[in-house]
Amino acid sequence: MLYEAKASLPLRKPLFIMMSTLWMCIACGSNDSDSTSTGASGNGGTDTPPAVETISDDLFDRSRLIQINIDMPAADFATLRGEARTLDTALSECPSTDFEYTEFSATVTIDGEVLENVEIRKKGYLGSITRSRPSLKLDFDKFVDDREFKTMTRMTLNNDRQDPSHTHQCMAYDMFRAAGIAAPRCNWARVTVNGEDLGIYSNVEDVKKPFLENHFGDKSGNLYEAQVADFGTHLNDRFELKTNEKANDRTDLDTVANALLLDDQNFVAVLPQLIDVDKFISYWAVETLIGHWDSASGNANNYFIYHNPVDGLFHFIPWGTDAAFTGVNIFKPNSGPLYRNHSIASRLYAIDSYRQQYHNRINELLATHWHEESLLAEVERIRLLTGEPESAYTAMREFISGNAEKGIPSQRQLLTSAINGTEPEQTEYVLTDAPKDCAEPATYTQLSASFQSGEGSDTGTFSFTNIEGVKVIANMMVATWGPDGVDSLVYTPDESTLPGVVGLTLVGVDVAANFKPYVLQLYIENPDYKAGEHTLQGLSTNMMLFEVVSSKPLDLRPLAYGNVGTISLETAGTGTTASPIKGSINAQLGFVRTLTAP
Repeated sequence: MLYEAKASLPLRKPLFIMMSTLWMCIACGSNDSDSTSTGASGNGGTDTPPAVETISDDLFDRSRLIQINIDMPAADFATLRGEARTLDTALSECPSTDFEYTEFSATVTIDGEVLENVEIRKKGYLGSITRSRPSLKLDFDKFVDDREFKTMTRMTLNNDRQDPSHTHQCMAYDMFRAAGIAAPRCNWARVTVNGEDLGIYSNVEDVKKPFLENHFGDKSGNLYEAQVADFGTHLNDRFELKTNEKANDRTDLDTVANALLLDDQNFVAVLPQLIDVDKFISYWAVETLIGHWDSASGNANNYFIYHNPVDGLFHFIPWGTDAAFTGVNIFKPNSGPLYRNHSIASRLYAIDSYRQQYHNRINELLATHWHEESLLAEVERIRLLTGEPESAYTAMREFISGNAEKGIPSQRQLLTSAINGTEPEQTEYVLTDAPKDCAEPATYTQLSASFQSGEGSDTGTFSFTNIEGVKVIANMMVATWGPDGVDSLVYTPDESTLPGVVGLTLVGVDVAANFKPYVLQLYIENPDYKAGEHTLQGLSTNMMLFEVVSSKPLDLRPLAYGNVGTISLETAGTGTTASPIKGSINAQLGFVRTLTAP
């Protein structure tokens, strides 16, 4: 039988880590998953944040928590909470472009100052999506012309779903600015909606025209946002133009794409006429320094580029730094710590002089800006300010200082070793510059399941029709057959997100197809992990279907991701005799699209 005994051990962690770290939402850190850990009940730690009596006119004052109270119709907030892209479309190579969040009106009180008729909507593509603590966008002048609050017309409130310590974003942007890179300002806020305390959020400055004017002296150029985007003849289409949309002149991107087609000699001569290369290398070095794998150089993701009319050059601007201070991209194995999963970084790294400049800049930053004691002091200051529990900061401290007992090197040790060539050879994962054929509509399958933990063996089935039109019935009890049996219903709690998540891994084999094994990975956010019916949403409550290609080494091929439907729990235990798990599923899944160039 392909699925061998005791395969539940290698299955459990890789599957669940894959789930909780998917795409730009990759979990890091640790925290308790109850209301205390989310900050919903006030100070979750044992220390009292320092009192600050005066309220600054600076909306990004780092010495205190902003207090934000939002009041809006309960029905509107329920709708806002429930909105999200479906998992299958968000992860598709041909994602739907017509999804938009609904705009609502709310009364917002910020540090005691009341603003009526403020636009509010949900924020996030996939990783930050959650029903319990949605990220929010506030727009002060959408319904009231020219209104500002402390010189700002908008607020972006990030829920820090991937960072229970609330340290990653603000400390990452600090490091970029210290290295001379334009980066958003950032601080923290406690947010309540209709009296419900949602906990601590990061307040991050929007990259809009005021930001461009402040940092570049001109706001009239083309600003592009990159979500899994890179330069290339075909890849340029992935950049989203955020300014000058009516003119829609994107030919500036073509100049960089054309330069990438040149040989090294001509590439080196042309690139400085298109991009501020020295600033890019500093930008690249900071992404490396802070272990920000879900970034431009680490993942071709989470960044802006601005074509500044003042110097005629493209400049890179960081964004979405939730995954900073974590380091490892499990979807691109061995691609760190010296990231080069971006076309510009890849080309420059292959040229001796630029590779040396990159290494030198990392070493310079390690000497001048990476002071472990200062970084740890800032981590502690944030802990005291936010009141989150000590456990939320373990991973951050280990990233900075390492942990010899666990075999975790400090970031300084890791980077020094990599630059000296003593780390294993890295692999590059640059996006392929090829056309996409998205003409064929997405295809779906209906999946039904029933499952129950049991003493001795777990029972149940999950069934679906595969992409070839063949009915598959994966039997969980049969999966336990073998010399020692396989754990076919695995309960895995994960407190690395805010709030935490429960993973249920269902393993079944299709007897009719020569005992072919399949895995159905469910994940349910902790506040929802209770008896009842739970609607699929984003990444927080959803499922992924895999076939097992081989068990040693473990090789899983994704077949389909959740689209719409429900996970129903009759009992929501941990799988023991005293705490059983029993439930069912009725859901539609979207098949993973395999693209071929026309």
